[in-house]
Formats: sequence, C-alpha cells, structure tokens
Amino acid sequence: CKGLTNYTKALLKAVGVESYYVHVQAGKEMVDFEENAASFAQGNHVILAIPYNGKYYWVDCTSQVHPFGFLGDFTDNRKVLLMKPEGGEITTTDAYLNDDNLQETIGKYSLNNQGNLSGKVMILTKGIQYDQHFYLEGSPELDIEKHYKNYWSNINNLSVNTFTFKNDKDAIAFEENLEVDAIGYASKSQDRLIFVANAFNNMQSAPPRYRNRKFPLEIQRGYLDRDTTEIDFPEEFKIESLPQKRELKTKFGEYAIDFLEEDGKIKVIRKILIKAGTYPSSDYSAYRNFKRTITKIDNTKVVLIKR
Repeated sequence: CKGLTNYTKALLKAVGVESYYVHVQAGKEMVDFEENAASFAQGNHVILAIPYNGKYYWVDCTSQVHPFGFLGDFTDNRKVLLMKPEGGEITTTDAYLNDDNLQETIGKYSLNNQGNLSGKVMILTKGIQYDQHFYLEGSPELDIEKHYKNYWSNINNLSVNTFTFKNDKDAIAFEENLEVDAIGYASKSQDRLIFVANAFNNMQSAPPRYRNRKFPLEIQRGYLDRDTTEIDFPEEFKIESLPQKRELKTKFGEYAIDFLEEDGKIKVIRKILIKAGTYPSSDYSAYRNFKRTITKIDNTKVVLIKR
C-alpha cells in the first residue's frame, strides 16, 4: 500500500494535482488514531487524500475495483493521520451511516397449486451495502450461486436460473436482477397452501443472549432496507389468513411491514431502519428483543385455501 500510494501521489503531482499521504488503522471494525499521541505504530494501512473544493476525496490505491472516492467498510468513518508539507493533521474519513447504507429489494413471485415458487428479484444497494454486494460482479458462477443459496437460506430447494449485474460506479450503486425457482416453497396441508410471504429479505435470527453483558452495544454503521414483494397464486385458491400490519419504533431503529390483497394478489411492503450509535450494556436485551420480534414477524405465514 505504501508503494502504490506514493506512486499515485507522484503521478498526480506530475499533472498538478495535490494529494496527501494518509496513515489509517484499516479493517471492518472502526479504530481511530489517538489525537494526542498519533504514531505510525497505530496504523496498518496507507491511503491517499485529494483536497478539492473544501473537502477530501479519499483513494485506496491498493484497490482495483472500488469506485473513485469510495472507501467502503475497510477505512470509513475513522480518525486518520494525514501528512501535509507543513505537518501532520488528524482528520476523519467519510462516514456511511443509517440510510446511506440502502438496500432496496423488489420481488415478484408466483406459486402453483403444488406450492412451487417461480420469481424475479431486483436488489439495489448503496453505501456499505454496495460494498457487501458489488464483488459478485467478478465472482465465478459457482460462487455466485452459492452466495444466493446462502443469502436466501430461508428458501429450500432454491435454483438460481439467471442473474445479471449492473455496477454504476458514478452513482456507487449495484443492481442485481435474478430469476429463481424453488420446489415446494409453500407447504401443502389438505386443501391449503401455507408459506412465508416475505421470501426475499427475511431476518432469520436474532443476536445471541448474554446473561450478564458487561460491554456497551455499538452499532457502527446502521442501514436501511426497503422491500416490496408481489405474490401471485392459482385462481382456485383464496386467502384464508393474512398477517396484520405491524410497526415497531425503538431507539435502535424502526420496522414496518404490511400485507395487502390487491387485484387477487398479495403485496408485502417492508421497511427496516437500524440506527448507528453506542448504547449502554443494559440496552442489549431490548435490542435483542427488537431483533427477535422482527424475526418472528418476518416469518409470519399466509394461508391459502381452495375455493
């Protein structure tokens, strides 16, 4: 990283662009430089800062895939040591917080009278959620299929038929479009089909339980998920049971989901916002209960019955 950063700095200098060498403690966990005792021993990585119009544009010269000016979760939102000709300066890299880290999922699937699923899904990600998805563009096909089967572990017998990606590096947005099938997604019980309507962004588990937690709860980034799913089902069935609309509001974030019947179809509208912040250890149980409740609601089932 040191050699590539110095090389890029020299190239920029040759064309009249000023830039500064920056020492940072890199990694998914945010670790700051100590403002009163900054030293090279604190950092494990080097990036570049380009000043322009009153702000810094950050460049990780070791990455060949990240968009210009996008740091991702490796060096975001932490105090770093920036080195100028007149001396060092402690400053903070760009932060991606809460609704900056957007994931929007738009899905549509149909069920046949055997309970088999066939659907299309679009997933759009930005911010840190972009950083967690865009690598798929360069992954082998087998790894991509493995990713989706793990990502949708709630869908048994999943087959990924097609997938295409669009990586907009100017907008820093990654779009995934897929066609999928799943045999027996809905369970059959006599004249009924029973299934979880929220198939494509389903919270499967809550944080672990600690009987005597000592440390504070820290949510470093937060995120926003917005989901819309439309479900078509055979004409010989009608809705026997549809979950109720639910809303949760806590200091940690918000959750809302609604199940609608429109033109003989089911529509699920879901939103979850998790807020970055540091909370006392006594709040952990409430946070865990918040996530547990979301998991329970996400897995609420719809019941269809033959007419």
